[in-house]
Amino acid sequence: MRNILYSLGAAGLMLTAASAHAQDPITIRVASFTPEQAVGVQNVLIPWMEGVEAELGDRVDMQGYWGGSLGRDPFAQYDLVANGVVDAAWILVGYTPGQFPELSITELPFVLRSAEEASVVAWRLHEQGYLSGIDDVHVITIWAPDATNIFTDEPISDLSELEGMRLRTSGSTQALTVEAIGALPETLGSTESNEAMMRGTIEGMLQGWTGMQTFGSFEVTGAGYRVPFGMAAFLLLMNGDVWESLPADVQEVMMAQGGETLAEAGGIAYDEATQRIIDAQKEAGYAVVVPDDATIDSYADAYGQEVYDAWIGQYDNGQEVFDAFMSIIEEYRAEG
Repeated sequence: MRNILYSLGAAGLMLTAASAHAQDPITIRVASFTPEQAVGVQNVLIPWMEGVEAELGDRVDMQGYWGGSLGRDPFAQYDLVANGVVDAAWILVGYTPGQFPELSITELPFVLRSAEEASVVAWRLHEQGYLSGIDDVHVITIWAPDATNIFTDEPISDLSELEGMRLRTSGSTQALTVEAIGALPETLGSTESNEAMMRGTIEGMLQGWTGMQTFGSFEVTGAGYRVPFGMAAFLLLMNGDVWESLPADVQEVMMAQGGETLAEAGGIAYDEATQRIIDAQKEAGYAVVVPDDATIDSYADAYGQEVYDAWIGQYDNGQEVFDAFMSIIEEYRAEG
């Protein structure tokens, strides 16, 4: 009898321990090489994490690691996710050359009108099955920042003034645009480009206004030329094995908080942040030159098709993806 009671007691303890273990929260480590104050962290990553926790309560523990605390190299963020060093992270397409070739289409110049539009269009392009390079990861959302502009020491009034200048780019598609206008592209990270500007090894940079603020690049430049050189898309990716290990209802909540809803919110946040930054920089005396619509149209006529054809020619399915991209833009604008 004593043995039976002991066995029953031990079994009860095991069941209690198993029950307690079953209630342990699922820990998800979300990382970014950018600081916590970056627009993408504040308006995309953290709202997603808080939204998931609000719905799932103690079932999940969403932990944020900012400023590169789990990996500082901006060009290695995809590998950190794919290899399981982090569970999820903010990935810049331009910093992961060749991994998401179709998504670089958002960087084509003179096409997209806003970060909001670019974000929704990029997500829908993924939903329609045009995004490759995601076999080892799961896409939570895709969004885009403000349009890439050109930043130099002194103000310019025409793209022709950039001929022969060395300009920082963040990837191959931006490089196509820089080459089309007769300048010389150099792919550099944001902090590297600041150092290069100070040393004089580059003479300007392609960057968005939020990126300029996040990385302190206004301090090494004096003027911005607001020609729309596309939007370099971002992704929030989760390790594929981690994603597959999650219960179905947890996956459902994560995607309900992500997907197009988060993409649109991220784009709107960048549009709003961009205007605030521009207003503040102008008030501080930073030169901001805005070409009129006729000038931008003339740039599109002079350089656009060359860049589009070069982008299409890089990929076997380039024309198909380009046509789908333009069709999605048209549909989005028709929605009002």
